[in-house]
Amino acid sequence: MANGYTKLLALGALVVIAILLASYGADFALNSAAQASSTVTAYYVPNASPDLGSPGSASFWSTIPWTSVPLVPTIPVPGGIAGHTHFVYVKAAWTYVDGTPYIMILMKARNHGYISWMACAERTPNGRIWQPFSELPAGWWVVNVSYTESNESVASLSYIPQSQQIQYPPGQALGNPIQIIVLNESGKLVGEILGAIGPKGNPLNNGNPIMIKSLSLNYSGTMITSLSQFVKMGLNGTTWAQGAYNEFYPEDTAKYVSLFYNSTYMYPERFAILWSLGGAPSQWYQVAYTPHMMPGTTGAISAGYDELWVLNDNPRANNTQDFGYPGPTLFSRNSTPPYTHYASYRDPLNLGYLQNQGLIADAYVNGSSIYYIGGTPFVGFPYLNNPDYSAWNLMNGNYNASKLWDPSIVATGLTYKNTQTGTYWYAEFVRTFSTVGVSDGQGMSHYQVQLSPGKTYHVAFAVFQGGAGESVDFKSISFWYNLYIQPASSSSSYVPLLPLLVSLAIVPVIPVAMKSLGFSFIRAFKNERNKF
Repeated sequence: MANGYTKLLALGALVVIAILLASYGADFALNSAAQASSTVTAYYVPNASPDLGSPGSASFWSTIPWTSVPLVPTIPVPGGIAGHTHFVYVKAAWTYVDGTPYIMILMKARNHGYISWMACAERTPNGRIWQPFSELPAGWWVVNVSYTESNESVASLSYIPQSQQIQYPPGQALGNPIQIIVLNESGKLVGEILGAIGPKGNPLNNGNPIMIKSLSLNYSGTMITSLSQFVKMGLNGTTWAQGAYNEFYPEDTAKYVSLFYNSTYMYPERFAILWSLGGAPSQWYQVAYTPHMMPGTTGAISAGYDELWVLNDNPRANNTQDFGYPGPTLFSRNSTPPYTHYASYRDPLNLGYLQNQGLIADAYVNGSSIYYIGGTPFVGFPYLNNPDYSAWNLMNGNYNASKLWDPSIVATGLTYKNTQTGTYWYAEFVRTFSTVGVSDGQGMSHYQVQLSPGKTYHVAFAVFQGGAGESVDFKSISFWYNLYIQPASSSSSYVPLLPLLVSLAIVPVIPVAMKSLGFSFIRAFKNERNKF
């Protein structure tokens, strides 16, 4: 009898174990499927080499599957222009070059609208310039150009106290670079303003020099009230910042849902990758959230802080149709590199000098704004650069260009292909895993993602269809995705699959086992009952 009960217990244990394994296998399969659906894997490919002149054509790409990433409009409103791209397809790989790891990401999206190689200034539907004034650090160099609408040929210049400067975000003044020159005409000093614009961004005085009627400037604490004093201080020909008039930008842009465009006035085609650097709750990275930028701002992100890679087809694509790019390489191989390549930064590929490579606009994004990282400043957004140079130095070219932070550390390739199902853009990105040392300890790498094999990173993808009128706030963007970097050791990448494979092997056997166990259980029960 005891032996019979032992058999029953053994049989019962087997049934429980089988059910638990089946349950675990189903849960694991569902969880794995859910994670896989929002994960892009960067596969390790030994000796891989990018071909940026023909993105996606390197042979290793054909061995890597596409991940289909759905996109949604950033401003999903009736009549809105955002959201032309419903899917972007993504592949990722990585390799070692002389012991230095490189990440390579390939994106593909169908073209909508015209094929644009233009980079026109964004305009509202009624033709007004979207961003008349750029951002630059607030300071004593910001001045007011005062004129009358009836006579734009004459103006007064006056210093704007920093507390009264229009700042967005805080610490960044909205301004427009102007040059102040003083001429000696028959023994009389005549001052002129070059480059001033009106509130809507149009050149004042039809772009002609504007005569200075009076001036009251502040040069680093010293007040200047005459042209002769201005000249004696060695300031003739210097660049200042014309302060913005309190109209339109940026808050007023939030009310628009589209931009002006047509077949002769378009915006760049763009691909973007957003890398989370943290600062957001874990729930933020769930599938229900998109890392959108806030309308009516200079690109402020809705939570956390991130690094943003943006590839424009003009002026950074290095395509023969990209008239804004110097090509065939960004820098001449026969000239001194414009940015110092510090020994502390390992980059054996020498990004910036690859044949046919383009660049990204590398940016840091937080709850205040977008900040361009490195390169020549004053390109429309606030910037992060060598802290040894002030805004005044940078505005006036008083710097060593080789000491600016290097903007060329992400190499790109861009092209489009006509197929039977439509025209598709292909964009490829290449960067070292680590950028530590790229600015020789000045802090540039603090604003950039640092990668490692075996780790998972939060990323998002976006596409701007410039030929369909998308730019600035208007684009298609993904939810947060995971980007998993497969370890170089292939065996380690299969360890998580073992429980799934075991459980999946067991699941089909369960009905047969249950039937067999059931018959055995019944027979055993009858035998034990008959013993009483």
